[in-house]
Amino acid sequence: MKTKTLYSMPLTLYEIDLLHYTSVGGDKEYFADALILKALDYEGEKQFTKTDKPKLLGLRRETLESMYLEMFNNDLTLNPVLH
Repeated sequence: MKTKTLYSMPLTLYEIDLLHYTSVGGDKEYFADALILKALDYEGEKQFTKTDKPKLLGLRRETLESMYLEMFNNDLTLNPVLH
């Protein structure tokens, strides 16, 4: 996969529940599902789809966790988007 900076919008309560109830395969699946659900580029375009899940699950857990944390550290609501 190509290296990109990941961004996100904050998780809603619904999304938190959704991730907890659907990601039953452990940490890797939780991180992959969260990336599919929330990962955006700087313009707000989704970065992953469900078809990317096998590729994401093929990554090390530590890599997925790092991507997950990066995504939420780059909250688009905290960074003004210039047009």
